[in-house]
Amino acid sequence: MPAEPTVLTGLRRDLTKELFEELGALQCATEEILGYVGTTERKLEAWCRKNYSRHSLKEMLSMIRQDGLIAIRRASFDQLKKSATIISQQYNRFLPDAGKDPGESAEAAIQALNAAMAPTREELRELYPEAGQEGGGE
Repeated sequence: MPAEPTVLTGLRRDLTKELFEELGALQCATEEILGYVGTTERKLEAWCRKNYSRHSLKEMLSMIRQDGLIAIRRASFDQLKKSATIISQQYNRFLPDAGKDPGESAEAAIQALNAAMAPTREELRELYPEAGQEGGGE
């Protein structure tokens, strides 16, 4: 890796290693970075290989995006510490069945399956109203 990272001069702005990593952490797609800087994918690929020890643009963006995902997760945890409402929402989202007996949900699933397999006469009439009008025997 060079001692000093190089700058990619684009039509709209210069791309530094710091700016590239910021855009990657913001989950920007390659096309968005190209448009933001005003350069071609070929030039950006060559710039990445020069600045990141011959690693490709795809490899580097994949790694740098993880930084952004971690930052999002950290921000979420910071918000959780400050808001009981968010704690409740996240608890319900990630732990909806916490404290419930697993046997109860299994039993409910079995009952739902049985109900679907053996519909009542009224449910059959709703599904097939024309069959009831033809005078078919019950």
